[in-house]
Amino acid sequence: MNPTEPHVPHTATGGDDAMTRSEQRLVAGTEVYEVGRARLRKHVVTENVQITVQVRREELRLEREPIAEGERAPVADPDVFGSAEEFGGPDGGVIFEVVLHEERPVVTSEIVPVERVRLSKQVQTEQHLLTGDVLKERIEVDVPGRPPTTIG
Repeated sequence: MNPTEPHVPHTATGGDDAMTRSEQRLVAGTEVYEVGRARLRKHVVTENVQITVQVRREELRLEREPIAEGERAPVADPDVFGSAEEFGGPDGGVIFEVVLHEERPVVTSEIVPVERVRLSKQVQTEQHLLTGDVLKERIEVDVPGRPPTTIG
């Protein structure tokens, strides 16, 4: 356009005689920012623990059972007491032994799994109200014989 020529408004002559009205709209989005870190760290500590252990032991009990008068009969075998060699030694005659036992507490340790621990994330959704200024176009309509009208 030459600056010395007068400005002549564009007039529609056939074809598309429409005007497009535009306006801005707010477009909301999100950006992701790191706000912190979490980690799991395992430590080993020593803890004193007491447990009760039940132990058994055998005790010797001497049992004497008298033989009733009516059941006492003479022993027919003269060697019932054994020979002189058996009873003539320093320990005397026949030795009958009973072995005694007892339990003793023993402490050991074992490793057993007791719990699984993990970190997980949950997404919480919140509503935020955003405000901002936008530009909008207005179109004025001047039609002869009608009052002026504004669209938009």
